[in-house]
Amino acid sequence: MKAVTKLTFLNHEGEKFFGEGPARLLRSVQQTGSLRASALSMNMAYSKALRILKNAETALGFPLTTRCAGGRSGGGSQLTPEGEAWLVRYEACRDACAAANQAIVRQFFPKVGCVIMASGLGRRFGGNKLMADFDGNPLFLRALEASEGLSDHRIVVTRHESVAALCRELGVDVLLHDLPNRNDTVRLGLDTLGDLDGCLFLPADQPLLRRETVDRLVRAWETDRESILRPVHRDTPGAPVLFPSWAFAELRTLPEGKGGGWVMSQYPDRVKGLEVADGHELMDADTPEALAVLERRFHDSQK
Repeated sequence: MKAVTKLTFLNHEGEKFFGEGPARLLRSVQQTGSLRASALSMNMAYSKALRILKNAETALGFPLTTRCAGGRSGGGSQLTPEGEAWLVRYEACRDACAAANQAIVRQFFPKVGCVIMASGLGRRFGGNKLMADFDGNPLFLRALEASEGLSDHRIVVTRHESVAALCRELGVDVLLHDLPNRNDTVRLGLDTLGDLDGCLFLPADQPLLRRETVDRLVRAWETDRESILRPVHRDTPGAPVLFPSWAFAELRTLPEGKGGGWVMSQYPDRVKGLEVADGHELMDADTPEALAVLERRFHDSQK
């Protein structure tokens, strides 16, 4: 989603006389020294370019350009001092309005990112569990389904080439790395996503996590942007966890081997839980036995 600001000036009759189009025309004249060449570069008839400038000059009460007829040295156009000053003020005002607009938009539509944590080595599982079969598909695809379309930018962070290859095949943004610790995955994800108001960290090994739960988490955070939000089942907390931007500095500098839980332990009063009805949503497939339990639960829910 992107909000666009357009600055338009109207005359006393409510008719548009200046905006981004005329500004581009003036800037081009300043650079090329030719109104005709500038009009051509904008796929505009020369007569229309003359009409646009005449309307603007009439409304402003001063000339924007000076034009000279062709001769031995050829004709041309240049901005008047008043025209140069007007263009500078217009562009400065436009940029200030755009910056203010973005700040206002972020108040109503905060920018949320999603880091899918897919770097685990699966030691307890006996191998790369993320590519293990779950209902006929690789396990980690369930995390993609649960998070699809619920953030402004999503990245899968993984140490597994097989996971990265499948992400690329599906058109999903992925970061392949070889760093050893959980804190590395957190930092890499945040740094890749860039400017955010909040970030969701979603494990790739919770196959029963529901998209509706992730959506509820994001919507709840939009009305409480200072809290760290996570799902809870009967007082047992789980993941994913959504962190506000005030926590990013500490997430980027986590102690070696630590994850977001370390930050939550530092601010327990700022952590809030979102109750889920089925605790299986929050279970990891850490072992083949756990995966089998979750798959049976999944098939039972489909009956």
